[in-house]
Amino acid sequence: MHWKEILPSDHFIAYTGSRLHETDRDVLTLLYQPLIGAVACSLYMTLFSELLRNSGRRIERTHKSLMVYTGKHLDEIFQERKKLEALGLLKVFREKKEEEFVYFYELNPPLSPENFFQDDMLSVFLYNRLGSKEQYIQLKNSFKVDLIDMEGKENITRSFDQVFTSVHPSELNSTNPDILEVLASAGPLEGRDEKESNYQFNGEMFDFQKLLALLPPFVSKQELQKQDNERVIRQMAFLYKMSPVEMGKVIQDAILHTDELDKTELRKQAKRRYRMSEVDKPPSLGFRVQSEENRTPKQAPLTEEEKQIHYFETTSPIEFMEEWGNGAKVYPGDIDIIEQLMFEYKLEPGVVNVLLEYIFILYDKKLTKNLAFKIANQWARANLKTVKQAMDFAKQQYENMETGKQKQKQTKVEGKTLPGKQVRQEPLPKWMTDEKWNKEESNPEEVLEAKKNIEKYREMLKGKKREG
Repeated sequence: MHWKEILPSDHFIAYTGSRLHETDRDVLTLLYQPLIGAVACSLYMTLFSELLRNSGRRIERTHKSLMVYTGKHLDEIFQERKKLEALGLLKVFREKKEEEFVYFYELNPPLSPENFFQDDMLSVFLYNRLGSKEQYIQLKNSFKVDLIDMEGKENITRSFDQVFTSVHPSELNSTNPDILEVLASAGPLEGRDEKESNYQFNGEMFDFQKLLALLPPFVSKQELQKQDNERVIRQMAFLYKMSPVEMGKVIQDAILHTDELDKTELRKQAKRRYRMSEVDKPPSLGFRVQSEENRTPKQAPLTEEEKQIHYFETTSPIEFMEEWGNGAKVYPGDIDIIEQLMFEYKLEPGVVNVLLEYIFILYDKKLTKNLAFKIANQWARANLKTVKQAMDFAKQQYENMETGKQKQKQTKVEGKTLPGKQVRQEPLPKWMTDEKWNKEESNPEEVLEAKKNIEKYREMLKGKKREG
């Protein structure tokens, strides 16, 4: 909850070193808005508009003023603020003053269209959100400019000294103390360097040290450990879901004829290797797992329910689908449904797993778009964020549905009951039916053994995928 971090009365100081240009506004509306939504964009523009109306590009307000300007509750503003942070549009700092925190919001301008579409993370994220190759190409082309071919044309542009003949050379190298003081005065000015992305990417899930250990001696480890090189390696590994072994092969392909890592070639080789198995499809982002902030406290799961929650939280929806299919590759249409559940309906990956099992159990393992979206819309309105909340909600929905069936389908004719049509073909999981399930403690040794079995099963699935 937001109240753990900020209160309406808490002050914030917003500032920026740049102003927004017309192209920046188009980039925000057409490229960033599909990724973060209209509310986050509105919050960003509200802060920037305030800054541009004040000298020094700096304002000091309370969070209550943001609630008034946007018409949103503080918890929603807090959630939308995190989206701006994630995409590099906002940096947040805080300082404790007199028993309360003051927040500092540094607003960064968006990337240029060229840099946005060259960014592997953002461009693929946008492609998945648009959901159409034609729409993506049309949007990208809307930012294109037709350059004139300069081949065979003579440059006749005048130089400074050809035009301003009245300026004496001494004026360009003045030693006047007053002029020197003015020229030497420093301080931050407007403008920005558009060559770098502002958003942070740590890639902590990728074992970089294991990658270095697996590489042959002729590959320079020092070259790969350079900050920029390590960042792009982690990026590519995350984007294309590559293991250290697979990424090692990509790196060797990229530096085949040189000792230095060419980042452009690395991206090219990563895409090539991915397309060998994915037939030119964009990488799926459905491999995410439950976010740390919406997980249960870190401790060894003891009860059956705790182990089930841990499984839902640490398994991505696509891996969950693969296990339900006994290791078979997930149908592309089902992947599209999963991604829309996560990004259109804003469901956490662990919550999506609960929803999928709920549908599979009650509807004979049939995943249909309309049914999944109907349930997801209900769960989104209920603001289900954790796996426990989703499981409890599913139990209640099942009980309500069974009660309704009993009233509608059980008709007594001459003292006999006519059973209604049975939809469900699979036995219900214990977490939906057994009230005592969470009270029965398991032996810690059994928990460790169960974890080992799960890991063996996942390794088996990975082996099947590589063989396929």
